[in-house]
Amino acid sequence: MRSADRFTMVAVVSLLSFGCSKPTPATADSAAVSTTTTTTTFDENAARAQILGADSAFQRALVSKHVDSLMVYYDPDVVSMGSNSKPIKGTTDLRASYDKAVLANNRNLSFQSGGVNFSNDHSMAWDHGTYSHTSDGPGGKPVTHSGSFLNVWKNVGGKWLIVAEIGT
Repeated sequence: MRSADRFTMVAVVSLLSFGCSKPTPATADSAAVSTTTTTTTFDENAARAQILGADSAFQRALVSKHVDSLMVYYDPDVVSMGSNSKPIKGTTDLRASYDKAVLANNRNLSFQSGGVNFSNDHSMAWDHGTYSHTSDGPGGKPVTHSGSFLNVWKNVGGKWLIVAEIGT
């Protein structure tokens, strides 16, 4: 464990110990709150690595034109929006879109992450960044495309699934 990680762990444990040692005043809505609390830890670094790893695997699947491997990253109710097109809703329509997209002979695909962020309750995350790739244009002439992306992820039983994506 790196010393920065150890320092963070010690700081968190100290804060939790200090915060837990003070009595909690009763409030009008105290009866609505359960007296049993469950403390779970969320490892943002591990979750971030899982999401960035999924982005990398997604990129490899797209280049290899393996649409089935792409679909494992999507929630069944996903909404996908690209530039100059109508939103695609659900994995059935998204699969059909990818079936067409892989015919364009995409290559030289690269993603640059701008970061991964989490909701306060850690049930959602979003990552963003830029991408570029080359595909066959009119007459087979190579055309380079570049833009930005935003993926919204939902934590489903410890697995992160894309629920919304936007690419420009």
